[in-house]
Amino acid sequence: AMIAVELVQAGDADKPDAAAAKTLVAGAPEAGLILLSCGIRGNVIRFLPALNMSDAIAHEGLDAFEWLLKKVA
Repeated sequence: AMIAVELVQAGDADKPDAAAAKTLVAGAPEAGLILLSCGIRGNVIRFLPALNMSDAIAHEGLDAFEWLLKKVA
């Protein structure tokens, strides 16, 4: 059930954006989230939801992540 978002600059996979990932992780508590960056370039945010999570909780978390992502962008 794990999925990830890889952050890159200007849509170029050869330009990882570790700074954006770091900013997202730093702002996560304000959005009610706990985030960790990962990947060899430090530009990936992984999602590993509980298999029994309700759709409502999943949407709440994704909405919070969307809000944070827009704030960082």
